[in-house]
Amino acid sequence: MMVDVSTIRWRGPDPRWIGPCLVAVMLVAAGCSEVSPRDSPVSTPGATSATSATSEAAQPEAAQPRLDQPQVAEAEIDFRAGIDAATAFAAEQGLTVSIAVIDRSAGAEVVNGAAADTPVFGASLVKVFLADNLLHRQRAGEFQLGPRDRELLEAMLVASDDPAADSLYSRFGGDAMVTEVARRYQLPSVAPTNQAGEWELTTMSARDVARYYDRLLTRTPGADRDYLIDLLRRSAMIARDGFDQFFGIPAALPEQTWAIKQGWMCCPRDTSYLHTTAIIGADNRYTVAILSGDPGVTSPGFSTDALNRIAAILFPPGAVTD
Repeated sequence: MMVDVSTIRWRGPDPRWIGPCLVAVMLVAAGCSEVSPRDSPVSTPGATSATSATSEAAQPEAAQPRLDQPQVAEAEIDFRAGIDAATAFAAEQGLTVSIAVIDRSAGAEVVNGAAADTPVFGASLVKVFLADNLLHRQRAGEFQLGPRDRELLEAMLVASDDPAADSLYSRFGGDAMVTEVARRYQLPSVAPTNQAGEWELTTMSARDVARYYDRLLTRTPGADRDYLIDLLRRSAMIARDGFDQFFGIPAALPEQTWAIKQGWMCCPRDTSYLHTTAIIGADNRYTVAILSGDPGVTSPGFSTDALNRIAAILFPPGAVTD
């Protein structure tokens, strides 16, 4: 049964609770990772701006790698072993975790079995979908975003600004923004909330979040794609609500290039949610989603240390080099 969170809509931290707490998400025990070829990439539509097309044409082949074309990394990462070890670590802590990784160069997708397809509340992860929807509709000629709305879009991603998301969600279609993105990118687990205005209760799976990033890189017109990735790469360490966003993937890969969207929320269904997701590498080789939740929690508390460790097991030191 969906919990009414209208009186507990709390996404920011209370300093008394920040620190190591238990993390948990919907998942399976160790030894259950699944490896499969990812979907074949879809060519980027030709609806790029004239400026983008001209600048791309002028670039020599030896220039910076294209965002939609990953290069071969120096070393291969054993994600099957890493996911199994991360799940085992979570089990030792009495935790569960949902993980999906796509190696875009190898064409492989590795997940925690069926649990990676289990929808969970996405918290602030949905903000990327809202931004994507706005840019898509603008490109289609439905409207032009004014300076103020573009400022809100950027604050929503860079600083994970909740009031900015509230404003855009309420004025530009709400639930329909989510369903449009789910349909366009073929994300079956992504569904809007049935509680009006509560965008943070949008559901999604780890596999669909990783696939969204992969498909954003290959299907979205270049100018919009580059703009969104630039904003995610510019994510501020401290969010608008005071929460430190550099947990999980940023903590595990502090010297590497990543475009992140993080999520934290307490406590619908008596659960504390903490998510770390990213496109990793200067060439965007990896897309990753680690979704977690701590059942039984009714007061704000987030296990950032545990998520840091899980991300570090997946990406050990030296595994990714720019």
